[in-house]
Amino acid sequence: MAIRFRRIQRLCDPTNKEAGKKVYPVISYQYDTSATLDEFAKDISSTSGVSEGETISVLKDFRTLLRKTLLSGRSVNIKGLGYFFLSAQSKGTEKAEDFTIANISGLRICFRANSDIRLFTGTTTRSDGLKFKDLDHINDSNIMDNGDETPVPDGGAGDGGETPDPAA
Repeated sequence: MAIRFRRIQRLCDPTNKEAGKKVYPVISYQYDTSATLDEFAKDISSTSGVSEGETISVLKDFRTLLRKTLLSGRSVNIKGLGYFFLSAQSKGTEKAEDFTIANISGLRICFRANSDIRLFTGTTTRSDGLKFKDLDHINDSNIMDNGDETPVPDGGAGDGGETPDPAA
């Protein structure tokens, strides 16, 4: 299992442009396809004894209920999985009294993973097989994980900078 990343340069402090820039990693999904509901259903079905069709139905019902619950103003905490909540997007105003509902430009569903599934880059996770693959380095040297000097294909799904929308 390899976590692919690219290096990008960003301002250290976005509010202070004189603070300088630093290089940060951005996880890339460019060479992968997103996991699908059908794949999840098949895997869950094979380990749980529940049919694939029933699993798909339950996952779709969960998705519908999650959206409904969030839009009703409640957060959702699924033990062992994590915490779902809404975040509002806006441009902001200088004064609190100038802010109105019209300033809200959108809502985003956020997720905070429970410690049971959270990933850490410490020694225990790395010993469990987690590796990082520097895509900038791979493209420069054309060397893949197995040592072959096979060029890495260009293109693929996604632009490399954003996480695919799981609701799509």
